Amino acid sequence: MLFGLACEGVTDQITIENILCGYFENPDFDQEITQLQPLFDETDQQQKGFGGWQMLLEYLTTTRFRDDVLNNRFVVIQLDTDISNETGFDVSQVNAENQPLTPEVLITHVIAKLVITIDNGETGFYQRHSENIIFCISVHSLECWLYAHHNQKSLSKPKITGCYKALSYLLPKTEKTYRCYDELSRDFQKHKNIDVVAEKDPSFRVFIQELAKIEGRIKPKLD
Repeated sequence: MLFGLACEGVTDQITIENILCGYFENPDFDQEITQLQPLFDETDQQQKGFGGWQMLLEYLTTTRFRDDVLNNRFVVIQLDTDISNETGFDVSQVNAENQPLTPEVLITHVIAKLVITIDNGETGFYQRHSENIIFCISVHSLECWLYAHHNQKSLSKPKITGCYKALSYLLPKTEKTYRCYDELSRDFQKHKNIDVVAEKDPSFRVFIQELAKIEGRIKPKLD
């Protein structure tokens, strides 16, 4: 497969899948994408096994993850930063002066934690395969990206907290299901919508910049 997705849950997976289809301007791109963590049953569109950040961290230390990196051209690792200061993850969201870190700085700290976790499974594995691993870190939740798209009003600053609640208020039928998030993120299959949200949300912009770095390695394969 071209892309493997290692995420907290299946709602994150389908959102990222739609972003990949839109960014690389190929609606059939989903045939090149597979769900690695948590596993996903295509037949009934249900998650298989456990998700969440703890299971994601555990997966990153396993032989299965290392095999997945070798058997997929790229592996996308997604995480919401709202859990970063929880025990077991231990990445602070504030600086020494107790001021919130900028999204860009927080993302670098979270990625550093994930790299350490990967290398705990096998020393130096990340360094040897870093060109095939893409981090997708949403501050503080992936729902903030969806909110930035669906809220047409201008914001004085990006909304990065309480985004699921705000999204549910904006779209009352929102629910944490694969099908719902497929519908919520389907607009990302159009590149123009990606560009708009990249202007509005800093962590979304960082992810899109990561995709831009590999664009030259993807397009020739698709043409």
